[in-house]
Amino acid sequence: MDQNRFFTFIMIICSIVSCKRSSDILVEVKDVDFRNKTSDIIHGEEIISIPGVTDFLILDSLFMFVTSDPSGQLKVYNNTMKHLGSFCSKGRARNEFQKALLITNQIYCNEKGHIILPLNNYIHEIREIDVTESLAQGKTVIAGICENTNTGGGATIFLDNNLDYQFIYTRNKYEYDEKKRGVPCLYTVIQPSGKKSKIKVFNSKMDVTNEKYDLSPYTGNLYKHPSRNLVVEKFSYMEYLLFFDFDSDKRFAVHQADALSFSEIFEKNTRREKDYSFTDVAATENYLLLLYWRGDYYLDVPDKKGANEVLVFDWEGNYIKGFKFDRTIIRIEYDETRQILYGLDEKETVYRYDWKKLLP
Repeated sequence: MDQNRFFTFIMIICSIVSCKRSSDILVEVKDVDFRNKTSDIIHGEEIISIPGVTDFLILDSLFMFVTSDPSGQLKVYNNTMKHLGSFCSKGRARNEFQKALLITNQIYCNEKGHIILPLNNYIHEIREIDVTESLAQGKTVIAGICENTNTGGGATIFLDNNLDYQFIYTRNKYEYDEKKRGVPCLYTVIQPSGKKSKIKVFNSKMDVTNEKYDLSPYTGNLYKHPSRNLVVEKFSYMEYLLFFDFDSDKRFAVHQADALSFSEIFEKNTRREKDYSFTDVAATENYLLLLYWRGDYYLDVPDKKGANEVLVFDWEGNYIKGFKFDRTIIRIEYDETRQILYGLDEKETVYRYDWKKLLP
């Protein structure tokens, strides 16, 4: 092969690789360096243990714990940890749940000022719990019900806090539609009128070394801004954050510089804790707080006994700062009024971290 033909061949190969890299994710990607940037260790104060707790949310002065207790899968406390009521008992009645599951971080107030918490009733429907009225009446009060159209693994966000205005992320587990084969995940907007529209983010599936985990790179969850139609998706095994701004029709992604990209090969053979990137998000008016597991602070400790970190971003995807936990935390929530971060550990214990003066 002469020199000119050799260079032409190299140019063609580079062009093909470049096209693939640029087309795998179809939004603007900003590389940011946030790994191993956290500063001090923050120390928590134990405040309560909730048997069977799986998740929790905070709004105003109320703490809402989702648990496995069949007599009350939703337990409500005030900020002094006084128990105010237990709701969502297990059953098939209209105000009971076969299994109550937190959808995402979404909780809001309706036009009456009542606190509304949407929960999955197992996988087939979503029910809005009127927490304020439930506390007043001493029983579970349902504000609204809608079908859960997302049963393929993913998340649903209610834009404008309206059950009829949905943004749905679904991992394409079944590929039942020939046109959707090879598409790793689907993003759908359902308007209050019922009109559906698709948002295409990924052009093709990422290459994997084990086909059993071909959708693992796209495993994640959606989290909504407290007052705007601004949604972020965190990925459990990839160091990406994907932003959807429905108020300004803008989409972009943030990626850890030099980390694995969606254009490379995903090497995964087992479900291991040390594979995690992000596992939970607390959303405030100005910041996103993310549980992070890819820093040396956690990875360098053997036997999975290390503490993880919390990273802080703004809603433009800029890394602000981060802190090291004093223990392994699996769920977080932030009280913006009192500037307190709450963390749930693996032993069902909740800790309080004073964040006064820690954020700009």
